Amino acid sequence: MRVVSKKWIFDNLNSQSTINANVTYTVKKIIEDIKKNKDKALLKYVKKYENKKATLRSILITKKTLKEAYDTLPNDIKKSLKLAYRRIFYYHSKQKKISYSFKDQLDSKFYVEWKPIENVGLYIPGGLASYPSTVLMTTIPAKIARVPNIMICVPSQNGRTSKLTLAAAYLCGVNKVYNVGGAQAIAALAFGTKIIKKADKVFGPGNQFVAEAKKQLFGAIGIDLPAGPSEVLVIANNKSNPSWIAYDVLAQGEHDPNAKTYVLSKYKSILIKVKNEIIRIMKETNLKNVDRSIKNNCNLILAKSQKEIYEISNFIAPEHLHIHEKFNKDILKNITNAGSVFLGEKSTVALGDYTMGTNHVLPTDQTAKFSSGLGVEDYTKKTVFIDLGKKTLKKIENHTINLARQEGLEAHALSVEIRKIKS
Repeated sequence: MRVVSKKWIFDNLNSQSTINANVTYTVKKIIEDIKKNKDKALLKYVKKYENKKATLRSILITKKTLKEAYDTLPNDIKKSLKLAYRRIFYYHSKQKKISYSFKDQLDSKFYVEWKPIENVGLYIPGGLASYPSTVLMTTIPAKIARVPNIMICVPSQNGRTSKLTLAAAYLCGVNKVYNVGGAQAIAALAFGTKIIKKADKVFGPGNQFVAEAKKQLFGAIGIDLPAGPSEVLVIANNKSNPSWIAYDVLAQGEHDPNAKTYVLSKYKSILIKVKNEIIRIMKETNLKNVDRSIKNNCNLILAKSQKEIYEISNFIAPEHLHIHEKFNKDILKNITNAGSVFLGEKSTVALGDYTMGTNHVLPTDQTAKFSSGLGVEDYTKKTVFIDLGKKTLKKIENHTINLARQEGLEAHALSVEIRKIKS
C-alpha cells in the first residue's frame, strides 16, 4: 500500500495478463486431452482436482437435487435471493433487443433480426464458496434473451458443492447443471462430450486456469470477456469518510489475492486517513484473502487537479468506479472508461455485486476501454436479411463491377455482370 502519483500509475500499471507459462502449458494439455478423450479425460480431471470419488453419473446434478437445495434454504435467504432476482431481472429487461426493418432510398428492404444464442454455458466459480449472485447475473440476461438451453458448470471441493449456488440455479430455471470446474469445464463446453452438451458461447468469471482456457478456446467457442482479478477505484474528496473507503477497498481485496484497489484524490490528507483506517481494520478484524492484495496491489493516488483525476481514472479503466460525488453531467461527460460507476458516498460497490440490479460480470485489466459489462445483447446475435429491389440493382450494379475489378476479383465482377438489368 503506497501513495503514488499519476506518473507512477502511467509507468507501472501493467495491463498485460499475469498468467504464467506454467498455467498456459497446463491449460493447453487439459484442452487437448478433453478434445481427444472426452468424458474419460473429463472424469480424470474432476477426480484429480475436485472429487476423488466422482463418477460420470455424478457430474450431472439432478433437478431433484437442485430443488432440495432450494427447499432447505432458510426463509430469509430465499427472500434475499428472490429480491435480487427481481431487481436484476427488471434492470436487464430494459436491454431487450428489438428486431426491425427499413427500406433504403430506392426499393430494397432490410430486415434486422435479433435471435438468441441457442446453447450457452455459464461458469460459476466456487467449490465450498457460494456464488449464487453469479448464477443470477449470468442466467437472468440469458432468460430475457430467450436462450433455449442454459447450462451451468459449478466445481466442487472434496466432493462438496455449494447448496446456495444450486438453489440459485433452481430459482433461475437452468436446464442443466454440471458438477465440474476449471479449464476442463470450459474445454468440455467447447467441444462437447456425451455428458456435457457443446455450448456456442461461455460466460462467467473464474480463476486463472478458467480465464486462460477461455482465451485459448476463443474461436472454437464464443466467450463473454477475459475477466482478470477484480478491481475498484474510489475517487474521494476532502469530505469523504475514510473508514467507508477503507471497507470498500478491503471488500474488493477479499475477492482475490491479486485484486487491484485504488483510491484517487486531490487531497493527500484523505489518502493518509484511508491508509491508516485500512491498517486499523486489518488489525482488528479477521478478514480473509486481503493481506496479499492490499500489500501488493493497493495504490493511493494523489492528483493535481480534477482534470488529472479524470485522466487517471480513464487510463486505469476500472472494473468498478466509485465516485464520492452526487450525480452531475460533468461526470457523464468526462468518465469514458469504466465497467460500472457508483455515484455518491453511500453507493458502495457491494450493492452492485448482489442487489442493485446491474451486472457484476464486468471488464477488468483496462478492457473497459473497449468492452462493457455483461448484458442481454451478449446472449443474442443479429442477422440481416436483404430483399433486393430492381431499382437498387440497376443503380449499384456497374459500380459494384468497377470496384470488384479494381480489387482484382474478376469472379466477383462477373457474378454481378451476368445479372445486369437490361435497360
